[in-house]
Amino acid sequence: MQFNFFKNKNQRIHLDYASTTPVHKEVFDEMRPYFSNLWANPSSIYKEGVQARKVIEESRIKLARTLAVRPSDITFTSGGTESNNLALIGIVESLHDDGRPYEDMEIISTKIEHPSIGKTLTFLEKKGVRIMYSSIDDEGRIDISELATIFNTKTVLVTFAYANSETGVVQDIKKITRAVRLWNEEHEAKILIHTDASQAPLWLPCELDMLGVDLMTLDAGKCYGPKGAGALVHRHWVKLNPNILGGGQEHGLRAGTENTAHIVGCVYAIVRAQEGYESRSLAVAKLRDEFFELLTSEIDGIVVNGSREFRIANNINISIPNVDTEYVVIWLDAKGVAAATRSACGSGKETGSHVVREMTNDEARATSTLRFTLGEESTVADVYCAVKILKDYLKCSKI
Repeated sequence: MQFNFFKNKNQRIHLDYASTTPVHKEVFDEMRPYFSNLWANPSSIYKEGVQARKVIEESRIKLARTLAVRPSDITFTSGGTESNNLALIGIVESLHDDGRPYEDMEIISTKIEHPSIGKTLTFLEKKGVRIMYSSIDDEGRIDISELATIFNTKTVLVTFAYANSETGVVQDIKKITRAVRLWNEEHEAKILIHTDASQAPLWLPCELDMLGVDLMTLDAGKCYGPKGAGALVHRHWVKLNPNILGGGQEHGLRAGTENTAHIVGCVYAIVRAQEGYESRSLAVAKLRDEFFELLTSEIDGIVVNGSREFRIANNINISIPNVDTEYVVIWLDAKGVAAATRSACGSGKETGSHVVREMTNDEARATSTLRFTLGEESTVADVYCAVKILKDYLKCSKI
């Protein structure tokens, strides 16, 4: 590899944008007035509170237009984890309040979901809800033909990630929703569809009508918005129980004083992400593919995890069997490169990637994963520098 790029010794290279992104300057500029000028409680009935409420509702309308939903279909939350919890627990508890026993409910998902889905499913299973897991192929995609065979009269919800947070593999969301809708029509059923789209807005379209889902999770911290801000988008016919009780904000679904600045930033970031996703995705995917080619041509033994064809634009997930990639991440960090082995939300007690383990049934691959994720500002120089440092480490480790 001819390496002609040079990095200042104090300049770090960030290649873990799937875990979170910086707040974009335009987003921060939109948020700034609501920290210290228009700071009143939006539930207050005096002038300043009314102004804050107006700002929130205008933001809700703006996001609704982008996603092609009603403003009342949007509930602002603290991010992806809370939105996922509200979707799953909210549906189950609403049905239970209407008299349906937990034991008469079933949720279908996969074993490659984010911990905020996986652990919520475990929580609901302890209450008596049956959890069924659809198979995935060795590229990380749901087996839709099998999925269609496990629906039954107890099924109330199908939940899956639009794009996997570790491998970046994109599900065929239209075929999945079509299979659910067909079963509903044939059996006069009401199975709902939820997708965790936390990783999607920068790279993929997120209009609900186009996707065909009933509920969608969004996280501003993944698309150059503030951390601790997100939304659950849900059709008006979806009944939810709140997880947080109190003053009844967010149409009774999310109690607590609304964070006006974060809501403004959340909406601006998601709208901005969606407005430019096509050109952004094309540009970053080109860099991603160059990254893959460098890795596989320069380093022996590298295995790509997940589909190359059906993959989010910024994700590079590999395994280097028989290499301690946890230590590789530490080495890269010491050399100025931030990378990851898996989702930042993965439990510290677990070893390796549960996603790759489930996809491949290969323990060597699951315990030697390395994830690089690109951002808008990532460059060819970043990619070449990271590959060179990784190559140097592997060379040194064999001496």
